[in-house]
Amino acid sequence: MAQNYTAGWASYVNYGYETTYGTVAATFPRTFGNGVKITHTRRNNMERVYGLNNRNATVNVAKRYEGTASVEFVLSNASFFRGIMGTVSYLSPSNTYAESNTISSFSLISATEMGTNDEVATLIGCKVNSATLTASENEVVRVRLECPYKTETLTTTGIGTAVAETYAPYSFAQGIVEYTGGAGSIGVVTSFELTINNNLSGLWGLNSRYKANDVELRREYNIRMTVAFNNVATLLEKFFGHAAPIVATDLAQLNPAAQATVVLTFTQGTGDGSAGNEKIVVTLTNVYFDEDTLPKSIDEVTKEDVTGWSLSGGVVWSNTVDDSTLP
Repeated sequence: MAQNYTAGWASYVNYGYETTYGTVAATFPRTFGNGVKITHTRRNNMERVYGLNNRNATVNVAKRYEGTASVEFVLSNASFFRGIMGTVSYLSPSNTYAESNTISSFSLISATEMGTNDEVATLIGCKVNSATLTASENEVVRVRLECPYKTETLTTTGIGTAVAETYAPYSFAQGIVEYTGGAGSIGVVTSFELTINNNLSGLWGLNSRYKANDVELRREYNIRMTVAFNNVATLLEKFFGHAAPIVATDLAQLNPAAQATVVLTFTQGTGDGSAGNEKIVVTLTNVYFDEDTLPKSIDEVTKEDVTGWSLSGGVVWSNTVDDSTLP
């Protein structure tokens, strides 16, 4: 077979969780979602060494090895939340992804059919440093993961067969944002963005170019939302931490009480967990709004933009498949 130039249609990406960080997964049975894209970047951290008696560098040293995978896809399943939150448990018909002080590492296979010699790269010791979920009007729901990894293997044979995504993608029309367990409307939400940061810090030591681990530091849930403006109580009062009317002295010392829980729900069919009726529910507790922007123009619908954060969160995926039993 001849060697070919190629494009993304000849590639695939699958992954599997590791039993031990940095030890390649036994299998790669999982898909991120529909419409997946990946960019992996490698660095040798080379250093040119200069000495006396020559203007040119005389030797080159490869220092620590670093790799990062950026994975983008359309939201279809919730298995990747195990790599963001840390744990998964199953109580039929729902998988619950909960916070853990350490998050699950995974191995990722990125392969391309190129003819005589293929590209089969296995990225080992991947962890999710940040995850961003975006839902906007007239759009599919998109996810982006930034994943540093420990090391990798590269072969030119054994490309294998891709595991296909079996779940349907979600669109903006299947999502809703509400307060406190789905009991309170936030009105017409035209866009919602959630970013979860694990703030990983790579740890290297003597005697190896490869990192010993990625250590989890503080966890952050950051929110950005745009809502059609029709009531000061919807978001503006949440920003002030005080019911209107607001007087200047109300802002002199501001320490808002705990805010309402925000619930982001995406539903297929009835959402009962059976095939074709899955549901993903992201619950963000103790939400505070840090910035409120309210542009007003005769040529635009008045929309309120808010940014803020949640102090904690969790995810439930209604699905009769026990995600905790998969590799």
